[in-house]
Amino acid sequence: MNEPIVSPWLIYWAGRMDMIHHFCIVAGVLLTMGAGISITGIVSSRADCGSDYNGFGKAFLNFTKKLTCVALIVDVLAMAVPTKDEMIAMYVAGRITPANIETTGELADKAVDKLIEKILKASKAMKE
Repeated sequence: MNEPIVSPWLIYWAGRMDMIHHFCIVAGVLLTMGAGISITGIVSSRADCGSDYNGFGKAFLNFTKKLTCVALIVDVLAMAVPTKDEMIAMYVAGRITPANIETTGELADKAVDKLIEKILKASKAMKE
């Protein structure tokens, strides 16, 4: 009963999610640009040479393949990592149930009724 309503770790990670999301976006853009430039270099060198690669060309081709894979992974992370607002919305959506809404509505009705009673008592006291 004395447990916190919201986990402090959730608050911490929700605050960090925007930073992680933006980092993934920037890293993904840079890695994708690098992979595109590498692929362009491979295609243009293949068109110029018209033959297979020597040892350096094969190493560059392997590097480009790895760079492209990493770029794709980071791009997927950039799309999958939620923002702070999305994370809070997911948390709230997971906690709202029809029973909670009904209970909240009843409590709100009782609070409004008590407030009206207090206002009526105060106005009667002022008249007397």
